[in-house]
Amino acid sequence: MKSIKLSDFKILNINETQSNEVIDYGVKMVGAPLEWKETMGEGIKIGVVDTGICTSHPEFSNRIADGVNFTKEDPRSIEDYSGHGTHVAGILAAEKNGIGVVGVAPKAKLYIAKAFDKSGKTDYSCVEKSILWLMDKNVDVINMSFSSPYTSERYSRLVRMIHRKGITMICAAGNEGTNGNNTIGYPANFAETIAVSAVDINKTIADFSSQGSAAEISAAGINIYSTYLNNGYATLSGTSMATPIIAGAAAILQAKGVMRYHRRLTPDEIRLLLNIYTEDLSGLGRDDRYGYGLFSFGRISGSDYVDISPIRSAVSQRTDISKRMAELIVAMLM
Repeated sequence: MKSIKLSDFKILNINETQSNEVIDYGVKMVGAPLEWKETMGEGIKIGVVDTGICTSHPEFSNRIADGVNFTKEDPRSIEDYSGHGTHVAGILAAEKNGIGVVGVAPKAKLYIAKAFDKSGKTDYSCVEKSILWLMDKNVDVINMSFSSPYTSERYSRLVRMIHRKGITMICAAGNEGTNGNNTIGYPANFAETIAVSAVDINKTIADFSSQGSAAEISAAGINIYSTYLNNGYATLSGTSMATPIIAGAAAILQAKGVMRYHRRLTPDEIRLLLNIYTEDLSGLGRDDRYGYGLFSFGRISGSDYVDISPIRSAVSQRTDISKRMAELIVAMLM
């Protein structure tokens, strides 16, 4: 069975404790705190295909809804021995509890599918089982912070099926940017998924961030502070860190859709909301590095007010969406 490996990621520092509560710059950059008065992702299910999770971490006391292990490591446990999955989960949904860090959607529920072992390796069979298990759990969003050149018709059919089921898939573009153009791996390179590139605090693309026509959305992915092993915290870099920022944002959008429209938004609706409300970082429109640009609910350092006139203009120019969809987009971003 074809082997798949987590993209290389950098560990910059590890802290055993974090007494005061920190909102990392990546969470601020996406503007998540501006949405928390309305929703923190309540009722939304986020699937995480990764290395497991530190189950004893205080940041996940009320966040883990279910879990399964498809690796050869203790099949009864979803415990993380790598740290990658725990870091990703914290970016997604670390609780707002007065200590440590806060995730983008701190009241969303996590469904942990452990597909990667402590060395960061897996095979397609484990990935497939994980995605199917999450489909059975009827999750709203799946975070896939891994990238590989491996693809197949079976893999493509699986991704198409999940998309048809109404589940939004957010995927890491990969960390092969120094290897040239067209380096975005799978599953991010599938048309049905949303590929996430990494930028720094100055909104400059990371040199490691993979490039290609599949690039769609950018988020902070350098020096991201989140949960880690042994109930600790760590600073990591990689498109793996940018991906859960967007997956958490998708969860918030989904929660708003349920609250305001009493239904789950489709993956295409989520995608359009993400794409329209981006800051064009290249000045070229969509490009192979930033995609459409940096998604944010608003600038956390400025006014909470968001001028929606550019959004109205952008929507009016899209000929592939209905009037009802246009009205939905404007309403969701108010």
